[in-house]
Amino acid sequence: MKYLGIILLNLSWIAAGFSKSYKLKRKCSISSELIEMCNLMAIELEFSVNETGKIIKRLCNEPTLLHLDFLKDLSLEDIAIKTELDKEDNERINFLFKNIGKTDSASMLSLIEAFKQNMQMSRKKYEDYYKSHSRLYIAFGIFGSLAVTLVLI
Repeated sequence: MKYLGIILLNLSWIAAGFSKSYKLKRKCSISSELIEMCNLMAIELEFSVNETGKIIKRLCNEPTLLHLDFLKDLSLEDIAIKTELDKEDNERINFLFKNIGKTDSASMLSLIEAFKQNMQMSRKKYEDYYKSHSRLYIAFGIFGSLAVTLVLI
Protein backbone atom coordinates (compact mmCIF):
# COMPACT_ATOMS: atom_id res chain seq x y z
CA MET A 1 0.00 0.00 0.00
CA LYS A 2 2.93 2.31 0.76
CA TYR A 3 4.29 1.80 -2.74
CA LEU A 4 0.97 2.64 -4.35
CA GLY A 5 1.04 6.04 -2.64
CA ILE A 6 4.61 6.62 -3.81
CA ILE A 7 3.70 5.65 -7.37
CA LEU A 8 0.71 8.01 -7.35
CA LEU A 9 2.86 10.81 -5.96
CA ASN A 10 5.48 10.16 -8.64
CA LEU A 11 2.86 10.23 -11.36
CA SER A 12 1.48 13.51 -10.07
CA TRP A 13 4.94 15.13 -10.17
CA ILE A 14 5.55 13.87 -13.69
CA ALA A 15 2.09 14.97 -14.80
CA ALA A 16 2.72 18.45 -13.36
CA GLY A 17 5.90 18.76 -15.42
CA PHE A 18 4.17 17.64 -18.62
CA SER A 19 1.18 19.88 -17.88
CA LYS A 20 3.33 22.97 -17.54
CA SER A 21 5.13 22.11 -20.77
CA TYR A 22 1.78 21.59 -22.53
CA LYS A 23 0.55 25.01 -21.37
CA LEU A 24 3.63 26.62 -22.88
CA LYS A 25 2.96 24.82 -26.16
CA ARG A 26 -0.66 26.04 -26.15
CA LYS A 27 0.56 29.63 -25.89
CA CYS A 28 2.56 29.07 -29.06
CA SER A 29 -0.47 27.55 -30.80
CA ILE A 30 -2.83 30.33 -29.73
CA SER A 31 -0.47 33.07 -30.84
CA SER A 32 0.01 31.35 -34.22
CA GLU A 33 -3.73 31.05 -34.65
CA LEU A 34 -4.21 34.73 -33.79
CA ILE A 35 -1.77 35.59 -36.58
CA GLU A 36 -3.74 33.36 -38.94
CA MET A 37 -6.95 35.04 -37.74
CA CYS A 38 -5.47 38.42 -38.71
CA ASN A 39 -4.63 37.11 -42.18
CA LEU A 40 -8.18 35.82 -42.64
CA MET A 41 -9.72 39.05 -41.33
CA ALA A 42 -7.59 41.11 -43.71
CA ILE A 43 -8.66 38.95 -46.65
CA GLU A 44 -12.31 39.34 -45.71
CA LEU A 45 -11.96 43.12 -45.38
CA GLU A 46 -10.03 43.56 -48.59
CA PHE A 47 -12.17 41.46 -50.87
CA SER A 48 -15.67 40.91 -49.68
CA VAL A 49 -17.18 41.63 -46.29
CA ASN A 50 -17.16 44.88 -44.34
CA GLU A 51 -19.45 43.79 -41.52
CA THR A 52 -17.62 42.73 -38.39
CA GLY A 53 -20.34 40.27 -37.36
CA LYS A 54 -20.06 38.36 -40.63
CA ILE A 55 -16.29 38.23 -40.37
CA ILE A 56 -16.45 36.79 -36.86
CA LYS A 57 -19.06 34.20 -37.90
CA ARG A 58 -16.77 33.06 -40.69
CA LEU A 59 -13.82 32.91 -38.31
CA CYS A 60 -15.85 30.74 -35.88
CA ASN A 61 -16.20 28.10 -38.58
CA GLU A 62 -12.56 28.19 -39.62
CA PRO A 63 -10.91 24.81 -38.82
CA THR A 64 -7.43 26.35 -38.48
CA LEU A 65 -8.53 28.42 -35.47
CA LEU A 66 -9.36 25.57 -33.08
CA HIS A 67 -7.74 27.10 -30.00
CA LEU A 68 -9.54 30.45 -30.31
CA ASP A 69 -12.58 29.44 -28.25
CA PHE A 70 -13.48 33.04 -27.49
CA LEU A 71 -14.65 33.56 -31.10
CA LYS A 72 -17.66 31.30 -30.57
CA ASP A 73 -18.97 33.26 -27.58
CA LEU A 74 -17.81 36.72 -28.63
CA SER A 75 -20.30 39.49 -27.99
CA LEU A 76 -19.31 42.74 -29.68
CA GLU A 77 -21.24 44.75 -27.07
CA ASP A 78 -19.36 43.35 -24.08
CA ILE A 79 -15.84 42.36 -25.02
CA ALA A 80 -13.87 40.70 -22.23
CA ILE A 81 -11.62 38.15 -23.92
CA LYS A 82 -9.30 36.03 -21.80
CA THR A 83 -6.90 33.52 -23.25
CA GLU A 84 -3.95 31.60 -21.88
CA LEU A 85 -1.60 34.28 -23.18
CA ASP A 86 0.01 36.99 -21.08
CA LYS A 87 -2.00 39.90 -19.74
CA GLU A 88 -0.54 42.31 -22.32
CA ASP A 89 -1.53 40.04 -25.21
CA ASN A 90 -5.05 39.67 -23.81
CA GLU A 91 -5.29 43.45 -23.62
CA ARG A 92 -4.22 43.69 -27.27
CA ILE A 93 -6.84 41.13 -28.29
CA ASN A 94 -9.53 43.06 -26.45
CA PHE A 95 -8.37 46.33 -28.01
CA LEU A 96 -8.51 44.79 -31.47
CA PHE A 97 -12.07 43.53 -31.08
CA LYS A 98 -13.28 46.68 -29.36
CA ASN A 99 -12.04 48.84 -32.23
CA ILE A 100 -12.68 46.63 -35.22
CA GLY A 101 -15.68 47.71 -37.20
CA LYS A 102 -15.64 51.26 -35.84
CA THR A 103 -13.69 52.82 -38.70
CA ASP A 104 -13.24 52.48 -42.43
CA SER A 105 -11.67 49.41 -44.04
CA ALA A 106 -8.23 50.99 -44.48
CA SER A 107 -8.00 51.89 -40.78
CA MET A 108 -9.20 48.44 -39.77
CA LEU A 109 -6.57 46.84 -41.99
CA SER A 110 -3.90 49.00 -40.33
CA LEU A 111 -5.16 47.98 -36.90
CA ILE A 112 -5.14 44.31 -37.87
CA GLU A 113 -1.62 44.60 -39.30
CA ALA A 114 -0.32 46.29 -36.13
CA PHE A 115 -1.93 43.57 -33.99
CA LYS A 116 -0.45 40.89 -36.24
CA GLN A 117 3.06 42.33 -35.88
CA ASN A 118 2.68 42.42 -32.08
CA MET A 119 1.48 38.82 -32.08
CA GLN A 120 4.43 37.75 -34.23
CA MET A 121 6.78 39.20 -31.62
CA SER A 122 4.80 37.52 -28.84
CA ARG A 123 4.81 34.20 -30.68
CA LYS A 124 8.60 34.41 -31.00
CA LYS A 125 8.82 35.10 -27.26
CA TYR A 126 6.55 32.14 -26.45
CA GLU A 127 8.42 29.80 -28.79
CA ASP A 128 11.79 30.80 -27.36
CA TYR A 129 10.49 30.31 -23.83
CA TYR A 130 9.00 26.95 -24.81
CA LYS A 131 12.28 25.77 -26.35
CA SER A 132 14.29 26.79 -23.31
CA HIS A 133 11.89 25.69 -20.56
CA SER A 134 9.67 22.82 -21.71
CA ARG A 135 12.29 20.14 -21.18
CA LEU A 136 13.22 21.77 -17.90
CA TYR A 137 9.63 21.40 -16.59
CA ILE A 138 9.47 17.77 -17.71
CA ALA A 139 12.86 17.04 -16.12
CA PHE A 140 11.76 18.81 -12.95
CA GLY A 141 8.69 16.58 -12.80
CA ILE A 142 10.70 13.41 -13.34
CA PHE A 143 13.56 14.27 -10.99
CA GLY A 144 11.14 15.67 -8.42
CA SER A 145 9.31 12.37 -8.41
CA LEU A 146 12.60 10.50 -8.02
CA ALA A 147 13.57 12.72 -5.10
CA VAL A 148 10.24 12.07 -3.40
CA THR A 149 10.73 8.35 -3.94
CA LEU A 150 14.19 8.42 -2.37
CA VAL A 151 12.96 10.39 0.62
CA LEU A 152 9.96 8.15 1.25
CA ILE A 153 11.72 4.80 0.81
